[in-house]
Amino acid sequence: MPGGHSHRAGSLRQSNKRNKRSKASKRSATRRAGGKIASAGGGPKNKSTQAKANRRHVAKQRRDAKKDKLLEARRNLGRVATSANAGSGGPVGAPVPRVVGIISVSENEAELEQTVQNFITSGADVTAKGANGSCTTAKFLTHKRDGILTLLTGSGSFRAQYAKGIEDSNDGNEGRKQDASVNAALDLCRVCDLVIFAVDGTDPSLSSDDGEDAGPSGMSIGGTNSSYGASSVNTHGTSGANKFDLDDLVSQRGDRILAACKAQGLPTPITLLVNREGSEEDEEEEMMSLGTTLKTARRHAMRRRNELKRYVSRLAATEFGEDARVAEIDVPANLDEEETMMDEEEMGKPLLTKSKKIMFDAGNTSTASQVPSRAALIRTLCTISASPPKWVSEVPRPYILADGGVRYDPTSKTMQLTGYVRGMAPLDVHNSMHIPGAGTYAIRSIESANEEAPFYRAKKGSSGASTGGERRMIEADPMKRESLDMFASPDALDGEQNLIGFEEHDDHFDGEDEEEDKNTTMAADGTFKQAAIARPAGWSDYQAAWLDAVDDNEDAARDHGELAFALNKKETASIAGGIDVDMDEANDVTPEERRALLERRRKDQKEDLEFPDEVEVQEDEMASDRFARYRSLKSFRKSYWDPKENLPDTYGPIYHFSSFRATQGDVMADAKDAVEAAASSSRRWWGEGVHADSDAMEDDEDDERRELLEGCVPSGEYVTVTIESVPQSSYDRICQESVATAVSLLPHENKVSAVHMALSQISKCEQPDDMPIKSKDILTFRCGWRTWQSRPVFSQNNLNSDKHKFERYLPTGGAFFAATVFGPVTYSPCPVLAFREATSISGSDRRQLVAVGSTLGADAERIVVKRIVLTGYPVRVHKRHATVKYMFYNPDDVKWFKPAGLVTKHGLQGNIIESVGEHGTMKCLFNAPIKQHDTVCLPLYKRVFPKYAPVDDTDLLVL
Repeated sequence: MPGGHSHRAGSLRQSNKRNKRSKASKRSATRRAGGKIASAGGGPKNKSTQAKANRRHVAKQRRDAKKDKLLEARRNLGRVATSANAGSGGPVGAPVPRVVGIISVSENEAELEQTVQNFITSGADVTAKGANGSCTTAKFLTHKRDGILTLLTGSGSFRAQYAKGIEDSNDGNEGRKQDASVNAALDLCRVCDLVIFAVDGTDPSLSSDDGEDAGPSGMSIGGTNSSYGASSVNTHGTSGANKFDLDDLVSQRGDRILAACKAQGLPTPITLLVNREGSEEDEEEEMMSLGTTLKTARRHAMRRRNELKRYVSRLAATEFGEDARVAEIDVPANLDEEETMMDEEEMGKPLLTKSKKIMFDAGNTSTASQVPSRAALIRTLCTISASPPKWVSEVPRPYILADGGVRYDPTSKTMQLTGYVRGMAPLDVHNSMHIPGAGTYAIRSIESANEEAPFYRAKKGSSGASTGGERRMIEADPMKRESLDMFASPDALDGEQNLIGFEEHDDHFDGEDEEEDKNTTMAADGTFKQAAIARPAGWSDYQAAWLDAVDDNEDAARDHGELAFALNKKETASIAGGIDVDMDEANDVTPEERRALLERRRKDQKEDLEFPDEVEVQEDEMASDRFARYRSLKSFRKSYWDPKENLPDTYGPIYHFSSFRATQGDVMADAKDAVEAAASSSRRWWGEGVHADSDAMEDDEDDERRELLEGCVPSGEYVTVTIESVPQSSYDRICQESVATAVSLLPHENKVSAVHMALSQISKCEQPDDMPIKSKDILTFRCGWRTWQSRPVFSQNNLNSDKHKFERYLPTGGAFFAATVFGPVTYSPCPVLAFREATSISGSDRRQLVAVGSTLGADAERIVVKRIVLTGYPVRVHKRHATVKYMFYNPDDVKWFKPAGLVTKHGLQGNIIESVGEHGTMKCLFNAPIKQHDTVCLPLYKRVFPKYAPVDDTDLLVL
């Protein structure tokens, strides 16, 4: 600076105001926090006064309590009765026996299942046989409340129901015998809490006639073709040919049972390896025949046993998951000699002392100690967390396993079933009861039968005398009972009677009725006709329906003809399949003609895969006559299609839902409220609702519970259900040698509607390559508790459209598809298994599992549209114009289909301009230049419907 001058602040310098914040800005504070958020409740006042160790113990106790509660709920699902039993003569919380099913997957079926059952019951303290001897209830005092098991076998409990007319000799009925075993296994899996899949470790098919394979050089078990054998271990590790091949342990029948049971849904599974111990004389004789020492024979036996264990473990992990339980038992050779038969007087009476403590039977205790594997298996069966399949345990459908027997009175036509009420929901006397194999009927009354229950012990009064429980009975009120009418009887004069969920004050439908009244006039003969709608001159009603709209200001001439949907009127005498002949209906043709039809079907399926939906018009036929019921759509996804247009006569008797999802939600909500009311009630109730204490004041909650539980019986009660109006023919269909079951249906589940199912072919399904399955072929559907035959319609399940494309053949290769059938309404979740019965033309003597899946719902307004494609080829091309031939052979057909739109396989869109000549040639205009090698297509659509399967004259629908 000049002169060396420097500025100094004087007394008048500016003094800025200091920031009074004690911390920095919010942005900097957030940046320093690094994303951490301070708890709002932190502070000394919210701190617990307990020490840290005490708080840790309290938290652990809460976790353990929740875990124990959840485990107890899973373990005793449907097994422990509520406190209502206190007023019915039984002890509070009387345990319901756990149902254990035994299924053999090896060659020997009945013998192996009976061996396992006898092995378990021989270690029981008390046993009781069922009414017809098809089930056994065993009590193990060591496990107290959890030690009551009801043992069922597939061959002894359910197979007789399906084995009628099948001879025991091998006379060509092997396929039918396997079908009976598969059906019995499916019935067993839906009623049991725990299922045992038994594998015979000493299968006769594994033994060799000569002693070569069992010698010191190595041992080979089973055949040579096996997927498991490739990864097995050599006995000596020197020969690649001497490997264990154990796939023969599981028979073909066992494979079918596993595939079907897994598709239906399994209860808690246990894979059991059954080893049979031979006597000392047999071992000595075997060693002498082999010429080996005892040490060598034992070494080979131990090696073979270890290989069996590894195979069964791999089998369980493959079929049931990595966490599947595997058990092993050693059945002694003298098992029959060890069994001790108890007297009838002592049956169901445990030993009691003065201190009221249960004493163990010394004989049974010594027997159990001699066989350690028996005690381990029994402990597993009694203590494992088990439950039925989810579609049984999680859906409020109570069911009864009639282990107490079935009685029929031909005079009054009533049937009585005795057993425990199982399931999560109470049994309502006003609901319909379905008996598999017999049908659906109404309940007349429910009576308590605790005195007939296995191991029942009456209470002792003050005088020491037995005070037998009071036998209570509930009778159904006919006014509150669910209707048994499967089909509706709609009357035009009385209003529609087949609608569910439609309200009378629905403005939407009232508006539609008003519009219909405006457009409908009454003719002189008293019939109603559709009012004429203005259309261009020369256009029929059917052609006018192809247009999205007609300009009202158009000056073209109008035609007010009286054609009122004549072309859309359905023909009752026409066959839905057109010129194709259904193989199931071709009963009058010879076997040679049936084989020709089968060969034709295979050829048609091959052509449909190569050229989907393409149809060829013959030169001597009119396309307008052949495809009169088809229409064109501007957009398959967006174009409107009236779901109530031209419905067939078969849609008249079935029920229609306004919203099936809403109806199902309301039904499930009501059932859930009943379940919660039964679980939360701390007072005694049986049929009449909740009984209020005399000193307690009733409130609104008690009134609501009483209304929900009125006419209901709690789950876990041993009751006798009386079913009325059962004809003699239905009772004869129930085999007396098998265990009968009955399930309570939810509201509307007895009504017939158009049921939709989501199906697919899994790898375990039997591929129908030899005989393609076509839509409307007769198939057997096993849907939950019910089984019936129907002729389904296959379609794609489109999520973004109200129309679903029809599939001519059952899709293979694991593709998902939908099937529409006439059947009883079933709420989801519910599994579906589709079978094709054995036919002589296919060369198979057993029925095939062709698809599995679950139910989608019941909706009669679901539109399934069949598409056909008429193809032509451009013979002359000029930019956007083309002359197309070979689509039609008559100029009248060109005029008929002129309003329809055209598409090409290269993605162009166009229209028909005019007809050229007299041979069906036409000029077309497209939205872009067309290539000479392109193909012109005309897609047409028609709605298709399912059909009923042919049934007896007495029944319209077999369930």
